[in-house]
Amino acid sequence: MNISKWLFSSGVLHRVRKPARYIGGEYNDIIKNPKNKIRVGLMFPDLYEVGMSHTGFQILFHSFNSRENVFAERIFLPWKDMITEMKNANIPLYTLETYTPIKNLDLIGITLQYELSYTNIVHALKLAKIPVYSKDRSENDPIIIAGGPSASNPEPIADFIDAFYNGDGEAVIDDLINILSSNLNREEKIKNLHNTEGFYVPKYYKIKMNNSGHIVPEYEERIKIRKIKDLNKAEFPTMQIVPKIKTIHNRAIVEIMRGCNRGCRFCHAGFYYRPVRERTADEIIRLSLETLEKTGYNELSLLSLSTLDYSDLETVLNELEPFLKENRISISLPSSRVDKFGLEIGSKISGARKTGLTFAPEAGSQRLRDVINKNISEKEILDVAEYAKKSGWRRIKLYFMIGLPTETEEDVKAIVELTRKIKKQTKIKDITVNVSIFIPKPHTPFEKERFYQPKEIKEKIKILNEVRKFAKLKVHDPYVSLIEALLSRGDRKISELIYKVAIEENAIFDEWDEEFDFRKWARKINELEIDTQKYLGKLETNDLPWKIIDILIKDEFLNSEIENAKIEKTIDDCRWSVCTLCGVCIKTGLTNNLAKVIK
Repeated sequence: MNISKWLFSSGVLHRVRKPARYIGGEYNDIIKNPKNKIRVGLMFPDLYEVGMSHTGFQILFHSFNSRENVFAERIFLPWKDMITEMKNANIPLYTLETYTPIKNLDLIGITLQYELSYTNIVHALKLAKIPVYSKDRSENDPIIIAGGPSASNPEPIADFIDAFYNGDGEAVIDDLINILSSNLNREEKIKNLHNTEGFYVPKYYKIKMNNSGHIVPEYEERIKIRKIKDLNKAEFPTMQIVPKIKTIHNRAIVEIMRGCNRGCRFCHAGFYYRPVRERTADEIIRLSLETLEKTGYNELSLLSLSTLDYSDLETVLNELEPFLKENRISISLPSSRVDKFGLEIGSKISGARKTGLTFAPEAGSQRLRDVINKNISEKEILDVAEYAKKSGWRRIKLYFMIGLPTETEEDVKAIVELTRKIKKQTKIKDITVNVSIFIPKPHTPFEKERFYQPKEIKEKIKILNEVRKFAKLKVHDPYVSLIEALLSRGDRKISELIYKVAIEENAIFDEWDEEFDFRKWARKINELEIDTQKYLGKLETNDLPWKIIDILIKDEFLNSEIENAKIEKTIDDCRWSVCTLCGVCIKTGLTNNLAKVIK
């Protein structure tokens, strides 16, 4: 059946929620004549409004399409009502730009932003009529590549993906195009990916059982992540696609900096995206003005992991202020920094909305903040809260984490007490405490730490309930966190679990709280006789499933950070202090780090 005719003539768009998710045609979309083009599908395995809020997705879309011989199109997972309609009408998953079945493309690149999307990937491939297992694909199937932060442990979905890529997407596009445009067959192209920096092709590695019972790939050399050295030379789209419906982040976005060196020991992004690379102030101003002009948004977001750490932020804001003020454009600054300087900067922003302030102490006690290397004191936290009140902020949202290494009952009680002090000192009525559960992520100093079981977490939540007497409390579901931890630290055995949960239990959109059902996972875990403690308990080996990937952080550095955590010793952000010798700058050849190198 003709997909376009079905979409617009069958009445299906009147029967599903948010039909604009499925028709494309947005302002600034890119449509090319597909004839003689390399056909690339970029898949974000979640809903349209989630994927369209992801800056990296838009960067890749525009970077691929900037090449004359490439036509890149977008792919999202439909909501359940649309999936049912498509299955009933025998309509395969298609691209938004030309309504082409994605099975007919040359390449599908999947964004792995979070592990709980893994069941979505299985459903997307099934809906596309593409074999889920890579071993079952033939010459006429597209090559399936996956990349993004979750690709730093590729093993749980290694059976589904032809090749994994770790690194900055802009760094690999030309290599991909050269391989795809060759006259080689599918297998030969995948072999070339195997020989290209940054790519891991699971089929070319034998697997073994390590001493801890994990299935791990055998390798002589680790797969090194690829980094772009100069962010100013990296392509960034100013003609961003403007969705027809509200998305999670409905605003113009300019990436001002990539990476974060603050060194929070639990933070995967802080290690995966190292080192810090900044755009110049002039380049940021140019990109900001162009993006606002070409999109018509009335809000601008200066994006990074910690925007307030950008070294020339005041220059950027001062230069942008007249234009923003004249055109009544507001600005947002995502940041992890919790200090008075950050609020002073925020208070200067023209049009900034002072309704709600968000910051993340992460732990309630100073002892535990030192363990996790969250370099902020209780006095600084209270000073920030006081300054926020005086500056006109009317709501405060606090982010904490429980289940951290070495955590005691007193540390949990300290969250309650710190919130109580903030309430008492500021008199702000609307305070929300958001509590997540620590997940030991690969490639961080805490990668071998244990995950606290839900029974233990529930005891901690009982203590936290005291917060409800004077503030709002939101705690992440410990069972969702358990599955995320299992997928984060899983090995090849977990592929079978993901497949069975997706197909036999119909688990989908697990990252959405209202859709997650732990019973589906529990049934298959029991059926497959998976020992979850093997993955969730404290790990005693260095031979771990994800060590096939080298994110350029030296093991010596990770070990030193484990020792520092044990003695509650903090280290400073190496951009402003001394080099911590983590290895990234040396291995990437970057010389623009502001830190002094230890001789």
